Amino acid sequence: MLLLLSPFAVAHPPGSDLSVDSLERLLQKQDKVAWQLAAALQATHEGEPRFDYLYALAARQAGQLHQAVFALERAVQSVPQAADLRILLGVTYFELGNLPAAEQEFLALQQARLPERETELVQSYLSRISKVRDPSQGYWQNWLQLSSGSDSNPNSGIDDEFVFVPLLGQVRLFAQNLEQRSSFQEVQAQLNYVLPRNQHSAFYASAGWLNSNYRHDAVYSRSYLSVLAGYQSRWRSMQWSAEIFYRPVELDSNSYLDYQGIKTAVSRDFGESISMGLDLTWADFAYANLPTLDKQQWLLESWMAVQAGAAEHRLMLRYGQESSDLQRSEFNSRDIRGVGYRWLQPLTAQWHSSLQLDYSMGDYQDIHPLFAAERQDRYLRAELEFTYTISAQWRLLTSLSHLRNTSNLALYQYRRNRAWVGVRYAF
Repeated sequence: MLLLLSPFAVAHPPGSDLSVDSLERLLQKQDKVAWQLAAALQATHEGEPRFDYLYALAARQAGQLHQAVFALERAVQSVPQAADLRILLGVTYFELGNLPAAEQEFLALQQARLPERETELVQSYLSRISKVRDPSQGYWQNWLQLSSGSDSNPNSGIDDEFVFVPLLGQVRLFAQNLEQRSSFQEVQAQLNYVLPRNQHSAFYASAGWLNSNYRHDAVYSRSYLSVLAGYQSRWRSMQWSAEIFYRPVELDSNSYLDYQGIKTAVSRDFGESISMGLDLTWADFAYANLPTLDKQQWLLESWMAVQAGAAEHRLMLRYGQESSDLQRSEFNSRDIRGVGYRWLQPLTAQWHSSLQLDYSMGDYQDIHPLFAAERQDRYLRAELEFTYTISAQWRLLTSLSHLRNTSNLALYQYRRNRAWVGVRYAF
């Protein structure tokens, strides 16, 4: 129905830029190059209602719904009487899951005198919203993922069978402490529940589960559970959220670690292409059978995201401390400093890619009781992921990652390469 609507309610201005005309022709042909051209023209034509409308269409075609919303909101502000714009804005809100905003647009359109075809479309979406959720009950967004791959060192073991301990001499390690290559299969599920209070505020809760099974006998199978609940809102120009979380880990069906805490976040947009924010986390580590490793953590992360054409670049800086619960020694306490970078890039309307780099330093605060030295670690992680969207429900994913921990204590030094392919179903 959207493709059958009139192209735009604003008259085509005489002598308009030929590049914008080219963009319109590409969109009529459903050419995937339209998004790249729209991004290139943004700096020159942003704010022109006709261009904003075409930019939004190109963004939707490329799967960039948030960018489409920004452009449509500008165009609606310039031409509030353009029903076609408001319909497309409402549809985009709906597809993003912002049901209160979508409902507000469609209810306003319901009061206007629209042609029969547009009236039917508005009624159709209002009906869909009422079926998706009762505004007082909230709604769900969930997915299930199956994947298979290979891991060069799933136990993060070292490549030497013996390690030197000053008090004991050469010590032979168990098989679980050594580097072991293994194939694996994973099942992952995520349930998300949102209870909107208004257009900018909502309660939310989620539960996630990941189970990894490895073929090699010496490699631990593992299960991760994540449960959280929180509230997000807006105060003036700031977006903020607060949540509590609980993330237990099991190894070979036995409890290994309980990780739980509180996280708060605040962010602000600077124009349409730059966002900045701060995340603060306080957490507690409780090990089932290794109480000497129990500790508390606080971590502060600042970030800046920049939208450059179709790509998004995000830079992150981290600082934190972990304090051991063991009173007589601080060997497990450390200072954490780190930097991260993430690059999101749509390749076509169906293909998307992401690159993530993380580097952190951990300097421990006391002598290790076994190795008679203060531990110093340097951790590097690099991950490249590709996603192919088959439909609104189905996606194919593949990922390559490299992890490396360099330490002055041989027992904690390892390298790990991981590759997998998977399929995800959203419901």
